[in-house]
Amino acid sequence: MIDKIDVRDMTGMARREIIPISVLVEVCYTCNQNCVHCCLGSHAKKGLRLDQYRQLFVQLAQAGTFFVILTGGEPFTRPDFLDIVKAARKQRLSVTIFTNGTLLIPSIISELKALYVQEVHVSIYSANPEIHDSITGMPGSFQTSTDNIQRMLDEGIGVRIKCPLMNRTADGLEKLKRLARDLGVMIQFTNVITAKNNGDSSTHQLRLTKEQLGSLLADGEAFPYAREPVHFKDNMDCTPCDTVFNGGAIDPCGNVYPCNQWQVKGGNVLETPFLEIWRNAPEFVELRNMRLRHLKQCGTCDLFEFCSRCPGLAMLEDGDLCGCSEAAKSLAEVRRGLDIYPTQSNIFSKI
Repeated sequence: MIDKIDVRDMTGMARREIIPISVLVEVCYTCNQNCVHCCLGSHAKKGLRLDQYRQLFVQLAQAGTFFVILTGGEPFTRPDFLDIVKAARKQRLSVTIFTNGTLLIPSIISELKALYVQEVHVSIYSANPEIHDSITGMPGSFQTSTDNIQRMLDEGIGVRIKCPLMNRTADGLEKLKRLARDLGVMIQFTNVITAKNNGDSSTHQLRLTKEQLGSLLADGEAFPYAREPVHFKDNMDCTPCDTVFNGGAIDPCGNVYPCNQWQVKGGNVLETPFLEIWRNAPEFVELRNMRLRHLKQCGTCDLFEFCSRCPGLAMLEDGDLCGCSEAAKSLAEVRRGLDIYPTQSNIFSKI
């Protein structure tokens, strides 16, 4: 008998049973900002109708989904976004929202509290208002976003800052950590700026240099690391990534993917029930059958233990789902130089 179960137990069980325990839903691509690093090639897609989201959340609950991440674009550009949140909560789905935080007027914040959203993640790119605003293309966005973070905290809403670091912001790491401490929130950094979803790699010019990566990855507070390997290539039946077993992402048109980074389409929820797509789409079945032995270089690469390769990023940026990811390779080389290892055990893991 199980007395207590945590999220790791749940995700492991979901992986074994192919249950989409956590699904990301992009409710629109429209946005009120024009961020320099944005992965979207266009902000035109407005998303499904409210009644279609109501039907979708029923299907997700029936599929065994526990957690839903609602994002965009900027989700609050939709006048009916709070109704979408209500529809998800009506199905007892735990809701996390990704937002830039600039459209959260007091009445919206009060409703978020009443709906018991799990957490709101707000994008902050620099503790320097001028630098932050230059990235968003929206004057005054830093002050508005941070003011609204404080308002949500005052209402008792869980908030987290999300910060993709760029070469122009890397030297502000300590100030960003101090900003988060002063606000009383967690801050989540990422060190990779991806290409746009259409393959446009112009965003790569914003990526951290190897020198910056070396300095940042040595900061265990900002980027947790392991002192011992968590990836082992002695089992060639490891899977390249767990998300195709227990994840899922749905774009504003209703297309279903393993995640929003891994752009392999399994179907569309307007044509086929979500669970049928998730369990039976030939594209997803094929991905679930992928193993380490199918990857062209990983099994013999001396960087393997230091690597956190994303198959979606390899496909998008390097054009080969089974080939080397140059972004992951560069990161692994820096880790090896520092004698540290990644912590993501879901990469190259056993079923």
